Amino acid sequence: MGVSLYYSAKRGTPLTAEERATVERLVDEGEQALREEALELFPTWHETGEVPLEYRSPAEVFEGLWLYEEEHLSDGQVLAGSSKMPPPVCGVEPLLAQLRHYLDALTRMRRALPDAHWHVHADDAEIPWGEDGYTLGDGTR
Repeated sequence: MGVSLYYSAKRGTPLTAEERATVERLVDEGEQALREEALELFPTWHETGEVPLEYRSPAEVFEGLWLYEEEHLSDGQVLAGSSKMPPPVCGVEPLLAQLRHYLDALTRMRRALPDAHWHVHADDAEIPWGEDGYTLGDGTR
């Protein structure tokens, strides 16, 4: 059984073209940062068994920060999306790496859209917002 990260932002006005471009840039930066770290760590993850050898690239382990198309947004949503976490056969290190990079990207998106009401959760577990952004309550962000 897989776990997914869900995220959404609501407000009374749609995103401007500039805000949409900023969000898309932050999505790309979060995915690129995860990809770079994963490429560096894949050999170690393979050696330790964190990632089974049949997974040869980050693209096979990590789903991106997927933003839904506008026609799939609910009333008042200016953005929403979801990302599957690594397959259950992968260990905790890839999961924490993905959460760290994606929560950082979502923190940056929230700061770019400060007037929106945000909701971020992993399946039924809320991801809290704090002074430092989205965290898992253990310093992981």
